[in-house]
Amino acid sequence: RLRGLGIESGRVSALDFADGAQALGPGDRVILAVPPARIAELLPGMVVPLESRAIVNAHFRLDRLPAFPGDLPFLGLIGGTAQWLFHRANVVSVTVSAADALAEVPNEAIAERIWRDVAKALELPLTPRPPTRIVKEKRATFAQTPPAIAKRARTRTHLANLFLAGDWTDTGLPATIESAIRSGHIAAQAVAEG
Repeated sequence: RLRGLGIESGRVSALDFADGAQALGPGDRVILAVPPARIAELLPGMVVPLESRAIVNAHFRLDRLPAFPGDLPFLGLIGGTAQWLFHRANVVSVTVSAADALAEVPNEAIAERIWRDVAKALELPLTPRPPTRIVKEKRATFAQTPPAIAKRARTRTHLANLFLAGDWTDTGLPATIESAIRSGHIAAQAVAEG
């Protein structure tokens, strides 16, 4: 884990890890792809969005996977708890964003609630519910409120050789996997441009 940054003459001169510091040469560049709270620790005074939101995922292992409507690779669901439904082999996975309240609910109750949505969407029986795994990430993404969005960091920093990446940076997209990917491309392009 990165514990700190050595800074000299307006650039990162070293990366301080638990097992020692790694000196950087004059041509070295650094892309940090860490959560905004970690950036705030590494670069005191940097304004970043710190309020977060939870994401809850449910994974159901089916004996066989029914065809998704229209053979789509994923479904967006409305009117229930589940928001996005994906499949891979015989596992159906559900994602619920902005799930702060849901993340406080016991796993068994979450599984029952989400399975009702999945069973309805895929025309499966409610019982028996298949083996289930619930994953709660309480700080999955920054809160995408207007004040937090205004704090999204640019890729280039005040340090000549330090660039930022992550879904929370100013990519023009909401904090999604697509935003994370775009941020990596933007950071790599910034490094290539010098």
